[in-house]
Amino acid sequence: MYIYFGILLSLLLCLTSIAKPAAFYTFKDTQGREMEAKITRVSGEDVYIERSDGLNTKVKRSIFSKKDQTYIAEWAHNTLLESGILDVQFTTTKTDKRKSSSGGIQREDYKVRYNVIINNSAHEDFSDIRVEYLILKFEDILSATKRSEGNLKRFKGRAELPLIPAREEISANTEDIPMLESKLESGYIWGNGAKKTSKDKLEGIWVKIYIGDKLVHEISKPENMMRKEKW
Repeated sequence: MYIYFGILLSLLLCLTSIAKPAAFYTFKDTQGREMEAKITRVSGEDVYIERSDGLNTKVKRSIFSKKDQTYIAEWAHNTLLESGILDVQFTTTKTDKRKSSSGGIQREDYKVRYNVIINNSAHEDFSDIRVEYLILKFEDILSATKRSEGNLKRFKGRAELPLIPAREEISANTEDIPMLESKLESGYIWGNGAKKTSKDKLEGIWVKIYIGDKLVHEISKPENMMRKEKW
């Protein structure tokens, strides 16, 4: 994960980070003195710590060595990413249908894609975003006697986003998924008594959002898709 150090410091200046405490860490101050403690909260220049002897206290970030100030900034940044700053919604976009007819079958071909709308509720920009997705499509079969004879197809892909601005939303588009609807023309029937129509259907999408190499958000529509399917 690559984030400019200046952005990390601004997180400390502008945001309050609250999360489960970090592991114990050996801090060193600007005079070389060491202390075993773990961070419990960062708010601006204030760093709340729990010492190994159980004492909870508040200190200024500036008392620590440059190395430890970087550690504190990274802790604050990672805590922010884990705090639910991203909200995701889905819409779909369809192309115009292309109609054709042959052999007593009327066909309508078109393509559809998901639009993954990501809202950044934080007061900071984030860069190096990767959106990975899994789309399920039910592909109906012509002349099938039952809809259950169709196939479930999986489409996996990714989209790269250079930046999510603070307090704004952006959209990442998936690949176009080919879709087909068909029906028999008047006067035609299938010899096996199959249904006269077929229709492909999108069954759902599962999205994982990374900032750098860190997974910061995971969501699916429908919600149970993550439990029922394998990535």
